Formats: sequence, structure tokens, C-alpha cells
Amino acid sequence: MQTQGIEYDSERVGFRWEGGRRLADQEDVAYLLPSDKGEVDRLQMNHILANLFKSPIHDKLEKGIKVLDIGCGPGWWTLEMARLYPKSEFVAIDMADVFVMDNKPPNVTFQISNAASGLMFEDNTFDFVFQRYLVMGFTIEQYKQSIKEIKRILKPEGIIEVLELVIDYIDAGPAFQQIGTWITQAMEARNLDCFIADHISTYFQEEGLVKIKDINYSIPIGRWGGEFGDRFLAIQRMALPAIKVMVTELTSATGEEYEATMTQAFDETTSHQTSTRFRLIHGSKP
Repeated sequence: MQTQGIEYDSERVGFRWEGGRRLADQEDVAYLLPSDKGEVDRLQMNHILANLFKSPIHDKLEKGIKVLDIGCGPGWWTLEMARLYPKSEFVAIDMADVFVMDNKPPNVTFQISNAASGLMFEDNTFDFVFQRYLVMGFTIEQYKQSIKEIKRILKPEGIIEVLELVIDYIDAGPAFQQIGTWITQAMEARNLDCFIADHISTYFQEEGLVKIKDINYSIPIGRWGGEFGDRFLAIQRMALPAIKVMVTELTSATGEEYEATMTQAFDETTSHQTSTRFRLIHGSKP
């Protein structure tokens, strides 16, 4: 099925509105964050902060290859990549229709698909598969299965790149530490792993991927980190309210308690050099 440039697979995810946010409402969907306009704006800020890719794939992209973006959200990464590499074909999938359709390049196809249930593509279809920020979307088993599925749909010598956040506030004050504890508890209730990023290179090895490179780096939160720290603090100011509904549903925290602690956490960034970690891993199919 196809509507206004968006393809739909046979499986549609249900959503509900709670606390003014649109949340996935399906037993087999673990995703904790909303899928709505507010999340579109936050993901755009995340995209601006991150590099497009680190894999050695530039030359092939210029010549023209087939690329898949898993959990694309609004599609910011795909849209920018498609304009940079007009000879390549880009397919971007997400479980929610939050795609940015204005001025969509002709070499982009958006598809509504729940990647946690498998990838609806033939073996050996893509040259490059990109996936990022699904730590709050895939259970541990779904994450492992995702790597297995990506390997299946990659062509020989195709490349997979995964960028992931580690939910770990380093050198944080007591309020940020408490927020981190609540998020961990909410994630564990859904069988999500805050530290899944630290295991991805092992998953790559278990699936027989080669030429694996694992980059571990920290991002400052707050003015102490200069312009970069200010930008990531702005992202946190959008991310922490976004996860409030699920934290208060899955932990003992009340809405009022969460709001007060969140405000204190943001204030702490002026007195603590708080940071968090990311990992970027890429590898190739033999």
C-alpha cells in the first residue's frame, strides 16, 4: 500500500495519547518515547548534533548504491544524505508516520514498518544500513535480532553502522542521578538495556561481521561544554519531559516529583560537569 509517497507494510502499530503525548500502545512495542510533533523537533536537534556517518562508504555513495535507514523518525538523516548523494537510493522506515515530506528528494522512499518485528526486505538488498538511537526502542532480544536481520539484507561487503546513546549521566549531581535511576527502572520494566551500546560490537562479532570499528565518546551537558554542551542541554530539555509519561507509568515516581527533580537537574548543570556517552560501531558483511 502507498499513500502520498509513503509505503505501508501489513503491520500497523497502535498509538494512544497520554499527558499530551502520542505513545506507542502495543504489547510487542517497547518504545518509551513519544511519536509526535514535539519528538520531531527534538530529533532534528539530535540530527544537527551528530555526524552523518563514519563508515568508509563515501565513494560508493557518490557512484550510487541502495541505503536503508532503520528507525528513521522524521527522516532528517535520510533527507540530508539523499541530497548529498543523488545517485544513491534511500529507503527509510519507522513505525510512526512522522516523516517530513516537504521537498522530499525523488531518491527517497519512506515506509511505515515496525523494525522490531523484522525487516520486510529480501536477502542481499542493501549496500549500506544505518541505525541510530534505538536504545529506548528495542528490547535486548530485539536488538540482537535487528543485527541478525541487517546482516541478512546486506549485500556481500555491505556496511552496517549503528550510533547509540548510553543512558548514563557521568559526574552528575543528585537530581540528574535520580532521573537516571528512574529512566533505568522504566527501561528495565520493558526489558530495555541502558548499556546496550556497550554490547553492539559483540553482537557484530557473533553475527560474523568483519572490519568492526567501535568509537566510544562523551558529550558534555551544559555551559561547561561550550556551544556543544549548550546544544546537548537543549536536547535534554526536550528529551526528559518526553519520557516523563512512561517513567511515571513504569516506576514509583509521581508527575510532580519528576517535574521538580528534572528542574533541579537542569540547574545542576551550572555546578557539575555532567556528560553522557555515545558509541558508534560499524562493520562489514563478508
